[in-house]
Amino acid sequence: MPPSPLQLGDADPAQDWAARCLSEISARSGEDGTARDRRGSPRKAASGSALIRPAFGAAIACTLVDRSEGGARLRVLSVLGIPDDFILCVGTERMRAHVAWRSPSELGVALSPESEDRSGD
Repeated sequence: MPPSPLQLGDADPAQDWAARCLSEISARSGEDGTARDRRGSPRKAASGSALIRPAFGAAIACTLVDRSEGGARLRVLSVLGIPDDFILCVGTERMRAHVAWRSPSELGVALSPESEDRSGD
């Protein structure tokens, strides 16, 4: 029977992968082990309903979880079908949103004021 790769002195691929993952997590974390906040301005907790208005299709209800000067975190039932760019409506405020990251039930978006030019409407 031929020797396994581990018997030949090679490193265990699973351990090597785990070590790389831990190294990457450490590089992205602060000294206390929590994720570093890469925003240019601090985020503020928020709790309220909002609407995602894609260019085509129906509006999607979401919850505003937190917000910073240039972005927000939104909670949705599912991120499936949500486009990378849309209009976010929070109360009477309308902002252009671009998805920066996604998890199964949350989106991080960069926000900018909606243009006054609505020639496509």
